[in-house]
Amino acid sequence: MARSEHDQRESLLGIAARDIERLSQVTATLVRHGFGALVGRGAEGDGAADATTPRAVRFARLLAALGPTFIKLGQVLSIRRDLLPADYIAALESLQDNAPVVPFAAIREVFEAGLGRPIDQVFATFEETALGTASIAQTHRATATDGTPLVVKVQRPGIERILRGDLDLLYLVARALETGIDELQLAAVSEVIAEFEKGLVRELDFASELQNLETARRRLDPTRDIVVPKPFREYSCRTVLAMEWFDGRSLRTLTPGSDAARHAVEELVHAAVQQVFVDGFFHGDPHPGNVLVGADGQVCLIDFGLTGELDQAQRDDLVTLILAVILGDDATIARVLLRMGTSTQRVSLAELRAEVARIRTTYLSAASIEDVDSGGFAEAFGAAANRFRIKLAPEYAILTKATATLEGIIRTWHPSIDLVAIAQPVVERLMAARWSPARLLAEAMSGATGMGSLLRRLPTQLEQLMQDVEGGNLQVRAVSPALDELPLRIHQFASRLSLTGFAAALSICAALLLPPALHADLRGVLFLLCLGLATIGWIALLWWHVLGRGRPIQVAELLKLLRRP
Repeated sequence: MARSEHDQRESLLGIAARDIERLSQVTATLVRHGFGALVGRGAEGDGAADATTPRAVRFARLLAALGPTFIKLGQVLSIRRDLLPADYIAALESLQDNAPVVPFAAIREVFEAGLGRPIDQVFATFEETALGTASIAQTHRATATDGTPLVVKVQRPGIERILRGDLDLLYLVARALETGIDELQLAAVSEVIAEFEKGLVRELDFASELQNLETARRRLDPTRDIVVPKPFREYSCRTVLAMEWFDGRSLRTLTPGSDAARHAVEELVHAAVQQVFVDGFFHGDPHPGNVLVGADGQVCLIDFGLTGELDQAQRDDLVTLILAVILGDDATIARVLLRMGTSTQRVSLAELRAEVARIRTTYLSAASIEDVDSGGFAEAFGAAANRFRIKLAPEYAILTKATATLEGIIRTWHPSIDLVAIAQPVVERLMAARWSPARLLAEAMSGATGMGSLLRRLPTQLEQLMQDVEGGNLQVRAVSPALDELPLRIHQFASRLSLTGFAAALSICAALLLPPALHADLRGVLFLLCLGLATIGWIALLWWHVLGRGRPIQVAELLKLLRRP
């Protein structure tokens, strides 16, 4: 029993030590790429970073050097045009999941541990040479026992432990930046990391991608020339995903403007309109590498690790927004944009309408798609959202990424496409459904039910209000924010003072125990205990006083470093 507890303590300390070692590696990499100012004052420029290289490019190289977790973070940040300027977005979009090839023996071990069967018993053939490599998984060609050609995606060994350790560090850094910088608190950096963690955890579970493939296949339009690979559940698990092989070539290999390129782009646009406005489930990263074109012109969408979902209200808002942009109705655009986000303070509708009009005129008034600057619009809108302190809903970040990616495909391979002709039938059908008698009646009945419930409760509420007035229970309270914060400030000051005394006392105890600690096991344990607790106390004080600027400290993030088995 005692031995087990000792082993567990060593395991926890080992985890903490590895996280501290990883933090030191991250710090060294920051300095080496010229971002030492994030670590300490005066460190900017230390290391081997080229001062002539733009900061955005150095930032992308920094994330690539830090490994798979940070590469994925850069790819997520590349869709947040409301957070980063255009040069950073462009640099981050160049990040690729380049990774070294995993030896086949390790791939075999992960596969057999996941499915519980040897590869030879599952497939008729399995090519040992990798078809492709990425930061999370590696793909191989295989053949099912019935002769069906397959692509098998196998998770890299140990990748989950690496990603989770980096995520803990990222969350700690995000919390520190938020508590120290007001603008980053509005940007909700910790929420970005939290959403990133959720997405990464889903990506680590290949069962989620398998479900996405099945959902996308169910919603395919059989009249269109576009497909999605069929997944095979019997050959898949959390770390392995098997899907049918599509015999095609990448969209990148097509000649821009050719008949094959125009056909592929038209199919992609038809699919995107259907997915976003009708299904509410869309491919989140339709870049050219994820689009395959067969010899017969059939288009195949692959890699459904990143998808987006929009509910009915959000889809209605998008249709209303598009119509308002076409009609030049700035007031409606402003109202819809407010519904699509969350305002953290009072917003002047007049000022917001004026800003919307300026952005629409500048970026969306072009006569042709070649002249429309959607990237500039997204950047300007992100700046406007920050100015009016509007926190955009995360669902639209993926949509913005997918739209910008699809726009790049259109500009390159088929810039003369008639988008209005493709979208018009769908929008007309949606508008007809919105204003149909059945839907209007349902909305009227819902409103009437709510109003009836309110009217039924109103007499009781009025009676309670009068009773409170007569009984002297109705109180009027003057709001004075400065005075209201005084008890909290006193409590914080007393808490910091107590923590300072606690850390100082333990530091003194550790100093007194140091000489004999080298010769006595018990005193050595007490010395390490006092030293560890004192260190935690001083770190907590630093976090609270310097980074937190007097805000109440939360230790949950610190404890996350010890949470993994």
